[in-house]
Amino acid sequence: MATNFSIAVSGQGDQWPLIEPEVLAFAEANEWPPDLGFAVRLILEELVLNAVIHGSDDATTTVRLFLESGPDSVRIEMTDNGREFNPLEDAPAPDLDSDVADRHVGGLGVHLVKSMADVFKYERVDGFNRTIVVKRRDA
Repeated sequence: MATNFSIAVSGQGDQWPLIEPEVLAFAEANEWPPDLGFAVRLILEELVLNAVIHGSDDATTTVRLFLESGPDSVRIEMTDNGREFNPLEDAPAPDLDSDVADRHVGGLGVHLVKSMADVFKYERVDGFNRTIVVKRRDA
């Protein structure tokens, strides 16, 4: 049986501290194993921070999260009203080979989400970015 969770935050700056405790409680209520909880929190933090930090010039972005915890996977749907950004096409390729001090900023967070997700989709719908990520429990 699947259970659902949703939250919306709006404002300036880092919204993750408002979201994380709710996600932790949802994970505990659904008895996620520690590795699944870690992966889902990291995915969510990267998606939310990217939307809030890069989403608008006035630093005000509304982010809505919907999570569905099922027996085989966790499905994340995030929408935000920020500028259009397709992480599958628009994110710069991360530099994984250079020394850390010599690397350019950008792309690593999206790379992490891509590498951790079992499904990663994006679409622009009615002026909103809509990102869907699925993380299997057994992955």
